[in-house]
Amino acid sequence: MSATKSVKPASVHSRILVPGQYHRQPVISRLVSRYNLTVNIKAASLTLDSDSDGWFDLELSGNPQKLTNSLSYLQGLGVNLVQLAIANQIQPSEHSLPFSDSDYQLSHKDSISLKDRWQEQFQQWISLGQTNRLRLQLCILKSYYEQPVISKLVSHYGLTVNITSAILQPDSQDGGWFDLDLWGRTKQLYSSLSYLEKLGLPIWLDLSSVYGER
Repeated sequence: MSATKSVKPASVHSRILVPGQYHRQPVISRLVSRYNLTVNIKAASLTLDSDSDGWFDLELSGNPQKLTNSLSYLQGLGVNLVQLAIANQIQPSEHSLPFSDSDYQLSHKDSISLKDRWQEQFQQWISLGQTNRLRLQLCILKSYYEQPVISKLVSHYGLTVNITSAILQPDSQDGGWFDLDLWGRTKQLYSSLSYLEKLGLPIWLDLSSVYGER
């Protein structure tokens, strides 16, 4: 009986431009859930409620055929693959957008405050009858730039994650920010927030939309 030949994982870097009509769709989340890829966001710029293209620098790792299928999926949506290269071969893009280091800065005091408050806010969210959708802002600290934190929210906790706004500049000494819509069961959502807290990443739950929907 012959042994099944294992397929060596492949890794690809790509800069993608996301058209405005897809800003509220979980495009990157689907790369994880549909194609079983690990997706690390190396840099990003996405503005909420903007019709202009957002962009992400992604490192995609996984089965070579699924990688190919995922890129076909992106192209089918009209997502422009500005750069595409085998990992470690990518060069700086002329489309790179500069960030101001002062745009999003987080003091140590603010970090402690945000971490202490999410459990109380989560209970408020439950008391309002919400059980499957949660909005939050997540700070990705510089030390976690090389880790697929958002990808793990999908692969480890079974969530659907939509990135509605983002700013992440790898050359900055400050952290980046992601505004996220998380979809899943209450237990999954709580576990994912606990995971982020254990990493030491500041999170801020957004209950304003919940109050507005009552």
